[in-house]
Amino acid sequence: MLQRANMNALPKPPPLGLALSEFPRATVESLQLVTGLGRLIRNHKGGDGHPVLVLPGYGAADGSTATLRFFLKRIGYRPFALEAGRNVEGMENRIQSVDDATRFRERLVDLTVDRIREIHASTGESVSLIGWSMGGLYALDASRHLPDITRQVITLGSPFGDPRGTSLFNLMRRLSGSRVPIEEQNFDDWLDKAAAPSVPTHVIYSDRDGIVGTDIARLPHSSLTRHVQVDSSHVAFAFNVRALDEVATALRTEQVNGLS
Repeated sequence: MLQRANMNALPKPPPLGLALSEFPRATVESLQLVTGLGRLIRNHKGGDGHPVLVLPGYGAADGSTATLRFFLKRIGYRPFALEAGRNVEGMENRIQSVDDATRFRERLVDLTVDRIREIHASTGESVSLIGWSMGGLYALDASRHLPDITRQVITLGSPFGDPRGTSLFNLMRRLSGSRVPIEEQNFDDWLDKAAAPSVPTHVIYSDRDGIVGTDIARLPHSSLTRHVQVDSSHVAFAFNVRALDEVATALRTEQVNGLS
């Protein structure tokens, strides 16, 4: 009950300084990957070749996860892109409330479920899911629909809890022209999805994330959930050396445990 109550408490967004420093920090992190990628690949070679579906964050397309998929391929896995175009709503369906966001999330989850089934049918193997930011929410939701063919879920900086705990909530309301009062919006349906997972789930988050506050970056504790804190900006999660190291460690852990 305490964990659910905490999810319902109004969360704090990241400090303004962290939000404003996102892109300078991401630039530094990308340069660190340039010099550290070779060593990272050498340290994690030996993947078992099982399929891994990589999901981009909101507003992004598969190109944003190209580096992560390249890394996964080099260490011995078969990475797949979502292949659903840019992860954003059309102008005619602008997100103006949490209810709109929930419907958009459910549509992307349906696309993710279809893609998982397609990959499973073509490979005959269970699929690991890696989701960056909102992509982690789609991965988590999809795994609940398909626990028998989802090997595990790995999330990178995903906003599981109340979206008011992000630094973009008010900005997105202004950009969308939302006139729906906060008190008239249904946050419960969104928060209900922040429940314990049905498959092994590795939550990778950062206390220095300038977009997603720490209060909403974690799931309730369970036997299937592992939380790992890394030093990463939000926009660099998919090419942060420490985050990629944790992704590879999570994949190897499930490989050793023989989970499928």
